[in-house]
Amino acid sequence: MLVKLSVEDSIATLTLNNPGKLNALSSAIMMEIHEKVSNIDQKAKVLIVTGAGKSFAAGVDISEIHRHSSETAFVENFIDYRWESISNVKIPTIAAVSGYALGGGFELALMCDIIVATESSKFGFPEVNLGLMPGMGGTQVLTRIVGSKIASEIIMGGEFLSAERAYDLRIVSEVVPNNDLMVRTFELAHLIAEKSSTSLRMIKEAINLSQNVGLSQGIRSERLMFRSLFSTHDKDVKVKDFLN
Repeated sequence: MLVKLSVEDSIATLTLNNPGKLNALSSAIMMEIHEKVSNIDQKAKVLIVTGAGKSFAAGVDISEIHRHSSETAFVENFIDYRWESISNVKIPTIAAVSGYALGGGFELALMCDIIVATESSKFGFPEVNLGLMPGMGGTQVLTRIVGSKIASEIIMGGEFLSAERAYDLRIVSEVVPNNDLMVRTFELAHLIAEKSSTSLRMIKEAINLSQNVGLSQGIRSERLMFRSLFSTHDKDVKVKDFLN
C-alpha cells in the first residue's frame, strides 16, 4: 500500500508510504491519493498529509519521467486532474513536512491550506537541474505567495530552501522542533476541527477565491458566504450560547 489513510476524532491522516524512494510521487501513488480523498469530507473535518520515513516527498518519480517523451506525456495525459486531488479537498488540509519536500512534493505541500514543518525540512524545485520545470502548479502557486521575483529565484536557481527561509517567505505556517511535528500538527487539527464545518468550508472557499479573482469580486463573494451562514444551525446555537 503506497498510501495509508486513517481517521480518528474527525481528523484524517493521509501518509505517503514509499520511504524507500523518499515517497517520490508516481502515477500509482497519486491515483491512490485521488481514491482515498474523493469523499474524505464525509469522514473527517480536517485532513493531515504527511510522509513516512525521512521525507515528505522528494518530487515526482524520475524513472517515470525518464520513460516519457513529449508525445507520450500528452497522449497518456501524464499529470492530470487526479494529481490535483488535495487542492480539491473541501475540508481544511494541513501538510506535516519532515525532511525533503522537493519538486512535486513541494507542490503537494503547497496544495494544502497550512504547512507545518520541522526545523530540518528542506523545500525546493530542483527540476531545472534536470532540464525540466514544475508541472503540478508550482510556478503559479508559489508566485502568488512570494511574488514573481522570489519565485523566479527559487524555481530558476533550483536550490533548496531551509524551513526558516520558507517561514520567512510565508510559505510555511509554522516551524517546530523535529520531534514535535505530529504533536503540533494534531493540536492544530483538533483546534480547527472544533469549529463549525460549514464555516470552515466557506472560509476555505473564500480564501482560495482570493487567489484567483479581483478584490471587489472577492469581497462580494465573501459577503454572500457570510450572509448564507446566518441560516445555519451552528450559527443559531453558538450565537445564542455567546449571548447567554
